[in-house]
Amino acid sequence: MILLSFIGTGKYELTSYTWQDQKYETEYVIDAIAHFFKVKEIKVFTTKEATKAHGEQLKNKINDKFELSYIEIPSGTKEEDLWELFDKVVESVPENSEIIFDITHAFRSIPVIVLLASAFLQKARNVNIKGVYYGQYNKEKNESPIFDLTPAIKLLDWLTATDTFINTGSSQKLGQLLADIQIDFFKSGKAKKEEIKPNKLRNFGSAIATISENIEFIRPVELLESAQKLKRMSGKEIREEVGIFAKPFELIIDKIEQDYAQFAIEKSAESDYQLIIKKHYLLIKWYVEKGLGTQAILLSREWLVTTLAILENTNYLDKDDRKNIENQLNAISGNNPERIKLYEQEISKHVNDIKQLDDTWSQLGRNRNNIAHCQMNAEQFSSKILHQYAQKLPQTLADLFPQLDLIS
Repeated sequence: MILLSFIGTGKYELTSYTWQDQKYETEYVIDAIAHFFKVKEIKVFTTKEATKAHGEQLKNKINDKFELSYIEIPSGTKEEDLWELFDKVVESVPENSEIIFDITHAFRSIPVIVLLASAFLQKARNVNIKGVYYGQYNKEKNESPIFDLTPAIKLLDWLTATDTFINTGSSQKLGQLLADIQIDFFKSGKAKKEEIKPNKLRNFGSAIATISENIEFIRPVELLESAQKLKRMSGKEIREEVGIFAKPFELIIDKIEQDYAQFAIEKSAESDYQLIIKKHYLLIKWYVEKGLGTQAILLSREWLVTTLAILENTNYLDKDDRKNIENQLNAISGNNPERIKLYEQEISKHVNDIKQLDDTWSQLGRNRNNIAHCQMNAEQFSSKILHQYAQKLPQTLADLFPQLDLIS
């Protein structure tokens, strides 16, 4: 593990630094943190003046206990200095490494830039930020506590996860963050000391992650069940835990519950098959709103079969019943008057315009095949055309079955 630290030109006095139940006497908080967290390497960001003031003394203090190196940085007063500092951090942190920060003696905006650069490396080079620490020197008591500021760096993870949810509807990252809070709490031993414990965050995180997976992999049947499960879990208790242990999630929990609640369905309502039609339709709208055209097109093709199967009072999940609906749709397709007449008394009675049904089914089939076969066919459509087609699907499907009142 690598310790990234800072040093200034000030005078550092001997004190007893404390971390949990440990103590370590030294003039340099760098030395104490390296000792407490058993790092293998220390990299100190320093100016020429700071190196002159403390370079040799700190090196002697470390006394070959750790691999120590100094990284000279600018003072950070100009924009060019900020990018130079960014480069210094990038060059100093190896791929797949674990790092901790000591920001005790950082100055001006430099610690912010270093933390943001390291957070970038966390995503781009799989760097694991294990902790951020600050030593509060106390001359009067001669005992200086070290504070854990690691939760602050987690704000960047919350930002990324929230942005992902807002733009794509995926809450898997948010779910994992909630689970990690509960897991880390009990692993750290805090459960023995703290009266209030996070007992529901992990299950809540798992619930929203499951919904997200069902949405991503177009599993509307399981989605209705998982959304209802989340609805049962929501309430005062989970909000109290979020308020104590996951403050950033407090800002997004209402939106998540509202967005996912639209897919929930009570067990007692499962016999209302037209409600299932509407719930699956809402998922198509969700995909379109989030720009997920592939999922919208694939589900729309199945939704058309499902809707006609339900209107025909057959089992919409039964393979043979679905095949029967598909055969009728294929028979209508092609503007063959004899075939249209043949099936006029069956599925065609559920629509006002057979030609419109034919066109919708044909276009869904072509676009679905173009996606599913990954352009490995003679008929090609540009991604722009597919996107534009997906955008119109909610209205197209609603117009096909006006009696279902899907738009309201």
